[in-house]
Amino acid sequence: MHQGQGTPSPTAAAAASPSSRARRIARRTRDGCATTLANTLCSLLLGLLLIAAVILFVIWLGLRPHRPRFNIASFSVAGGLDPDSSPAGGSLAFNVTDRNPNRHIGIYYDAMHSSVHFYDALVASGPAFAAGWYQPNRTTTSITGLLDVLGPATTDASWPSFSAEVRAGRVPLRLQLTTAIRFRVANAFHSGRQRMHVSCDLLVGADGELLPDSVGAPCDRYI
Repeated sequence: MHQGQGTPSPTAAAAASPSSRARRIARRTRDGCATTLANTLCSLLLGLLLIAAVILFVIWLGLRPHRPRFNIASFSVAGGLDPDSSPAGGSLAFNVTDRNPNRHIGIYYDAMHSSVHFYDALVASGPAFAAGWYQPNRTTTSITGLLDVLGPATTDASWPSFSAEVRAGRVPLRLQLTTAIRFRVANAFHSGRQRMHVSCDLLVGADGELLPDSVGAPCDRYI
């Protein structure tokens, strides 16, 4: 019996089988090599990205700007405080230390305004620095001011409380400084201008001098 023309002979099938297996093996080998190469490249890329992220994080930790630190050094009201008469018309002086704690970052300041309050009542107001200035890294600047006292007047709603605190010898006042700052990194990069408010709570005696427990007290700052 003769086999049909469409059916390959056993000899031809046997000859084709090793060739097909070889092609399949070659294809699998080629695909496997491509997959291995792709996996290796992905692993190297991920490793490089991880190393770069760690380096950037370390640099960021070293260059991250820290806000300046303020402490009240001195404060006095000329002539002291009288529980029976308003201090308006007198003058007061203050000194606040400003520390830039950054290792590699300087700080630019705009002109600084200062004010003194007895709770919500305005006591004095005026400039601390009339012009802007630059503070290098790891330096301390003294911010001083001499202000005219504006109140409280004996007719103000806050006067009874103010008079009572003067008689007690512990007058709570709040010194506020307002400015805007910019950070300078490596003499090249400048941050955007940020508004900054500094608030120093202090206690003054009837003699107008800063009480000992307020000397060196840290001030709050808000940006």
